[in-house]
Amino acid sequence: MYQEERLLKILDYIKKHHAMSVMDICSLLHVSRDTARRDIVKLVQEGVVIRTHGGVALPQLQKEIATYQERLIDETDSKRKIGKLAAKLVQDHETVILDVSTTVQSAAEQISAKHITAVTHSIDIVGILSGREDLQVYVLGGYLHAKNRLLFGPSVIEKLRELRADKAIIGATAIRADGLYFPYEEDVSVKKEMARRSDQVIVVADSTKFTSKSVYRLDFDFVDILITDQEVPIDIKEVLHNKNIALIQCEEKDNYEEDDKDEY
Repeated sequence: MYQEERLLKILDYIKKHHAMSVMDICSLLHVSRDTARRDIVKLVQEGVVIRTHGGVALPQLQKEIATYQERLIDETDSKRKIGKLAAKLVQDHETVILDVSTTVQSAAEQISAKHITAVTHSIDIVGILSGREDLQVYVLGGYLHAKNRLLFGPSVIEKLRELRADKAIIGATAIRADGLYFPYEEDVSVKKEMARRSDQVIVVADSTKFTSKSVYRLDFDFVDILITDQEVPIDIKEVLHNKNIALIQCEEKDNYEEDDKDEY
């Protein structure tokens, strides 16, 4: 197949799915990773797509994916309330995996439990927790993604497979009735491994995530608790109920007490 034909097929796929990973290109077109990368370079040079750390996306999608630091500046009081509730679920001496997310970062800032082990690939969470002498921080090493303030690559998942945690606190770019959504394929792979290596998975997400869109899906089967700030859409609430996922809403839990932890 000539490159022009491959490029047209890639563009057609991206128009339908909004983004495409290197592995997607290899699988769809039956080409090597080197060939896939050359096609990506060509499309980027033409200005019809932009490069992501896992492949390519449409320019308009990239505009919707704000950088981590921009999202942190936009942090609302709701995220702090959500983070506070998640932090209260962490017990002394536990091992907790902390995802890269502004809301997860808010939880990390408010964890009061002592002698915990925190596992993360977030540069900012490492900085926040490094000043505490009563806990250990285990960093999931990999390549640095400076823009999104994280470490990524195969070594992140490999290190996760060597661990066992009591809890994982993860974020989401979008939430729909069929699961959580993220902008990059690697995001889902990392979240899945975090969930598999944890006894309890806590998702923290403000209400904007219920109207947002993204590309790659993580099934609700990986989730135990969802903490949010406002009323959840009825179709999502029904799914949570059917899958026995505990729902905590800040508006209902402003007086959340330490005793409530026993429910989870």
